[in-house]
Amino acid sequence: MSSSKSSNKAADPEPVQATEREKLIGLGKRSISKSYYPELKSRLDELEHFRALLDRVNDAIFVVDADSGVILDISGAADSLLGCGPDQLRGLRFKEILPPHIRRHADNLFHNETKTVRMETEFSCPLCQGTPPVPVDLTLSLVSFQEQRQAIIVARDVSERKRSELALKRSHDQLEIRVRERTKELDQANRAKSEFLSTVSHELRTPLTAVLGFAKVTRKKLINSIFPVLDRVADEELRNEMEVVRKNLEIIAGEGQRLTMLINDVLDLAKMEANRVEYAMAPVHPEGFINRTVEVTSSLFDDNDLALRLDIEPDLPMVQGDMDRLMQVMVNLFSNAVKFTPHGVITCTASTVDDTVRISVADTGIGIQPELLESIFEEFTQAGEHLSNRPAGTGLGLTICKHIVHEHGGHIWAESTPGQGSKFIFTLPVLKQA
Repeated sequence: MSSSKSSNKAADPEPVQATEREKLIGLGKRSISKSYYPELKSRLDELEHFRALLDRVNDAIFVVDADSGVILDISGAADSLLGCGPDQLRGLRFKEILPPHIRRHADNLFHNETKTVRMETEFSCPLCQGTPPVPVDLTLSLVSFQEQRQAIIVARDVSERKRSELALKRSHDQLEIRVRERTKELDQANRAKSEFLSTVSHELRTPLTAVLGFAKVTRKKLINSIFPVLDRVADEELRNEMEVVRKNLEIIAGEGQRLTMLINDVLDLAKMEANRVEYAMAPVHPEGFINRTVEVTSSLFDDNDLALRLDIEPDLPMVQGDMDRLMQVMVNLFSNAVKFTPHGVITCTASTVDDTVRISVADTGIGIQPELLESIFEEFTQAGEHLSNRPAGTGLGLTICKHIVHEHGGHIWAESTPGQGSKFIFTLPVLKQA
């Protein structure tokens, strides 16, 4: 019997010593040999592997007791983010690593109805003196674990993004400064240009007036007094010379007149660009300035054998405007239409559209190329500038029209089909009745 017992005892397997980890989870010398131990060990290995992976991520992960605010556990890049190891930070209150202005309200983060909170803040280690705070993007999620409220906080270092944003802001500020300086320089250059044009135009107008006046007087004297006497005694050659002189004087007078118009337009434009034009604003009936313009420009149409058709809507509302300046717009548009219309009809219409009075001048002339419809209102631009028989003009009329219309709170534009004519339209706001 004794030998049998001794034999059975010898057959029992040698007990395996439990590791420290196994003792911690309650596995004794007998329990480690149970059939579920290999599965449990596999799960523990997986957890350790997962913890190792968490420690390698670029984000810092904090597990915080939501009731006390104490840091229970730390994973990830907390050491590189704060300069302290996890062992030093465990047991601290989470609000101690937050900036003072947020620290006062830190408890609200763990007692709010929203389960997830996202914010941008800074972290600084309370144990490391003199270390600058680190900007972070923070996401806080509230969870329950074994009837204990916990907060899972994931923080990402955004220092590089902040540096990029700061560099971008500095570049933007420098660019704004350069733009302001450049704008100031351009304004000064524009004022200098306007003053130069105004001065030169004034200086040119005085001698030009004298030249033009003497040319007209000379032509009149020659035609009325000298040529008739010479014509009676002159031979064919002298008569030809007299005709040349007469034509030359007409050219001088005509070109002098055109130069005078150019100088006047330049003066007007320089004043408008410098905001030195005073507008005598008053309630105006649109048909009033249209009809007055027709009266003063009637010779334009008669001399060029063109018909003018008016289509004015009855009882147009009044507008606020300067009568003389609005007539200047109409004169320029009528002159432009006559200049580019060899034959046909010019139509002026006026009607109410929404809260504006819309006025247009349409011709049946050469038309405007589509690419010129916008630039036609720029200085010294003409629709017929590529034509061999380009009509004479200053190229400033439409620019002046644009300035005047805009000063009245309106808008001006052109519509055209090449070879079928053009239409210039401008609007004026209806005068609001008190």
